[in-house]
Amino acid sequence: MKFLHAADLHLDTPFVGINDFSKELQKKLQDSTYQAARNLFKTALAEEVDFVILAGDIFDDTDSSLRAQMFLRDEFDKLNQAGIAVYLVYGNHDYYRNNFAVVNFPENVHIFEQDVSTKTLTTSDGVKVGITGFSYYQQHINQAVVKSYPGRGDFDYQIGILHAGVGDDNYAPFQINDLIQKGYDYWALGHIHKREVLCDSPAIVYPGDIQGRNQNETTPKGFYIVTVEDHLTKLKFVKSSVYTWDKVTLNVKNDSVDSLITKITDSLNQPDTLLTLTINNAQNLSDDVIKTIKRNELQHHFAEVETPSILYKIVLKFNDNPQLSQIDQKYWKQAQNQTLDLDKIKDLDSKLYAESIIRDHINDREFLQNITELVKNTINQKYTGE
Repeated sequence: MKFLHAADLHLDTPFVGINDFSKELQKKLQDSTYQAARNLFKTALAEEVDFVILAGDIFDDTDSSLRAQMFLRDEFDKLNQAGIAVYLVYGNHDYYRNNFAVVNFPENVHIFEQDVSTKTLTTSDGVKVGITGFSYYQQHINQAVVKSYPGRGDFDYQIGILHAGVGDDNYAPFQINDLIQKGYDYWALGHIHKREVLCDSPAIVYPGDIQGRNQNETTPKGFYIVTVEDHLTKLKFVKSSVYTWDKVTLNVKNDSVDSLITKITDSLNQPDTLLTLTINNAQNLSDDVIKTIKRNELQHHFAEVETPSILYKIVLKFNDNPQLSQIDQKYWKQAQNQTLDLDKIKDLDSKLYAESIIRDHINDREFLQNITELVKNTINQKYTGE
């Protein structure tokens, strides 16, 4: 038996912060989730899998575009002609509603609705498979829905599909032991965009998203081909992403603009890579060089130069200096605890927090850490300039 497990296709991702790129590159980036999905479905056909599992957030928004729906319909139809079934759940981005789609998917597509249910199939080699799951019916689900999943049924192999985060109260929270206790053979997870195997036996797997969507989603992205032989589950990762996001740090001294251009050019050496460049020890640069960077003049220069990698962003990092180190850490900690409070940040503007793209960003695990580093960097820059 063989199946494909993918999640978080996020078709129609808008890709913010790319306005300085050429129109051609902007279009390629905005099409990259589609191209990554094409790579996924081509692999399903080439590998002759028995079925495909899509574990939520197939669309980037619950109001999915006609283009995205028709694209999926056409791809699903190709699978249908090859006798490949599709089992999908909707997640927090594309949560399930009545009359959700204006395009009807072919008969090989099995969609889980808001109540937990189990669907069955028998594969070409005679394996009786049970697949259990549910679709989101609203953006946030605070209940531990996995507790209502049934225990193992009378199947040769049982799979649970779950779009959720470990202990994440907003998204069907669960603990790994909750899944193990069900007695299933495989848990096809979605929602977390980092590829990770939480447990080997049973296999509890996040494939990650199929195309990185921002600078924090580094490394090649893709999905898993899962083969079951002699009751053993084997995973093979397959890359689908068109572009890879990466981060590089440059240490500088008294660099001129020319020497910076040379160093940056040497860093832009990986094809189809979007690079976030951090310039470390920026306090060593002259005011004129810093102004050139802050005006985005370096980025504009590289936008017009052909290099293997694409310069996405330059971040200036002003490192700690003796003046700042003299500040009593107790007072910094006090101020940090009072100011950098996640609940207070969420309450600053409830209308902004109501927007899904902002809410997801604030709820990202690294958000508070990034904000803290930004504050420190701003303070360091202020001290450097005095």
